Amino acid sequence: MREPYDNEIAALRKMIEQSIGRNVTTPADFTFLRETIAVRCQDTLSDSTLKRVWGYVKGYGSTNATTLSLLARCVGFRDWQDFLQHHATHGETSHYVLNDTLYANDIAKDTSVLVTWQPDRRCRFLHLGEGHFEVTESVNSKLQIGDTFHCGCFIVGQPLYLYDFKHGDEPASVFVVGKRGGLGEVKIWKEPRL
Repeated sequence: MREPYDNEIAALRKMIEQSIGRNVTTPADFTFLRETIAVRCQDTLSDSTLKRVWGYVKGYGSTNATTLSLLARCVGFRDWQDFLQHHATHGETSHYVLNDTLYANDIAKDTSVLVTWQPDRRCRFLHLGEGHFEVTESVNSKLQIGDTFHCGCFIVGQPLYLYDFKHGDEPASVFVVGKRGGLGEVKIWKEPRL
């Protein structure tokens, strides 16, 4: 049985996968996605619900609008209706979820990204390729030059989730930047000309 919004849900799944920097195809991926949604949205979906939405588990004909709204919020939309309006306007031709979103896939290797957040924090990250970044500048932040992490996207107004975060000899972890208020500015950093 076809989902009433099959194409739109497929586009939303793709945006979510881009935002977390990985395809969701294994049980571990669904657990990772569930945890990401909990951190980003302060709300939860079960692994089994996510598996149904992704088609990992067959036999379900429709998806609850509340579930779709939560998934849409995960990538910066207000709700499912906001996502549908965006999709109707931009469809598959728009690679960005919102104007204020920068995907790691769209950042060339050896390019830097400047991000700011409250209160008065600023960092610059060098893209090492495939969503892997290194901190090259840190002002008023716990992040230190040389720290590395993976991330799928930078969204203005949303917290930044640093996965596989490595700081010195500490074990890899998840680090959240801008928990209150999210990122203030996100831009490609171009070195000033002398």
